[in-house]
Amino acid sequence: KDKDQNTSHESKKTNNADRVEEKCSKISQKIEQVSSPSWTCSVCTFIHVGESKVEFLACKLCGTARTSATIAKSQKYISTTITAATRMKRKQAMTVTSNACPTSLPSSSWSCLRAPTKKDIQGPCKRRKGFDQPPSLMDFLVVLDFEWTADDKQKMEPVSEITQFPSVLMQLTNGSSAAADRIICNSLPVDDRIPPDLKCQSKSSKIDAICFSVFDSYVRPTLNPKLTMFSIELTGITQNTVDSAPTIDTVLIQYVHWLRSHGLVDEKGNRVGNWAFVTWGDCDIMTTLRLELLYKSINLPPCFNRWINLKDDAIFRRHYRREPRGGLQACVESVGATWEGRAHNGLVDSINTAKIVRNMVQAGFRFVRYTRGLNRNGTPFGTT
Repeated sequence: KDKDQNTSHESKKTNNADRVEEKCSKISQKIEQVSSPSWTCSVCTFIHVGESKVEFLACKLCGTARTSATIAKSQKYISTTITAATRMKRKQAMTVTSNACPTSLPSSSWSCLRAPTKKDIQGPCKRRKGFDQPPSLMDFLVVLDFEWTADDKQKMEPVSEITQFPSVLMQLTNGSSAAADRIICNSLPVDDRIPPDLKCQSKSSKIDAICFSVFDSYVRPTLNPKLTMFSIELTGITQNTVDSAPTIDTVLIQYVHWLRSHGLVDEKGNRVGNWAFVTWGDCDIMTTLRLELLYKSINLPPCFNRWINLKDDAIFRRHYRREPRGGLQACVESVGATWEGRAHNGLVDSINTAKIVRNMVQAGFRFVRYTRGLNRNGTPFGTT
């Protein structure tokens, strides 16, 4: 009897333990359901559990659309229970998606390859590699080389003054048939002062630079009207030549009119089209012309605010792989051109500088940008 009572007591304990375990399991399931995101379909009562399913807008089982109340509840849960790590992962994923190229092909077109991003296309220099068109070739170049008053080992006070104002106008062709049709060599009379090796020899479509117009005027100095013997011997310009010449303000008007006759500037002297001045150094525009007009309170025509320094590292040295040493005549002869005329004559120097320009263009160099300029305050800028 006692044995039966003990057995009955033990079975009751076992039953009680099973009940407690069952209750604990139910409680843990309820806690799990409460702690994990879920929503119940109002039609089939199917419970959707988990962070991925809580964002469903329709029932997975019957396809019934969710009610706005359950959606709001799920959104509230997501906003309060998503951990910092999950938010960081989503933020990184959104960053990768936003950096994707907007014009890229669908991901399926790239198969196992990653679609290109903006950084891949743009590159470190902020250019769309392989997508952007190369800068257009300049249509015209105006090569100039001024002469001015000077003295041996002494500075001219208050400023040096221009005594010869020459320029040579060149047209560039990029090798296309359309550009070849625009060659001016046979449409306008070519100046007799241009040597044969700068004239248009044939209507070929190769890349070339053709010289077809010249401007040249002597200028009478007013601050130091008498030329020094050093200046006369250096340039070959005599006192009688400058005495009968117009002053700088008159020459500037004539010069702008010459540029306008070729469609390079408007009536106010603003640049029209894609062209540039070319100088052998920075003394011509940056120093002599700018400072003389500034001292005499004469407005500098706006077209002089940009130019190309042919001696710049990005031009001559980059193309010929050597320094422009030995003076202009030595550099002209080093490229295989023939020097013509007396050195330090403004027009002669301009013509021979144009020979370097033509040699570079025929060898494939593209004149597409300026190297120097003046800002709105008239202050020079550019690489040194």
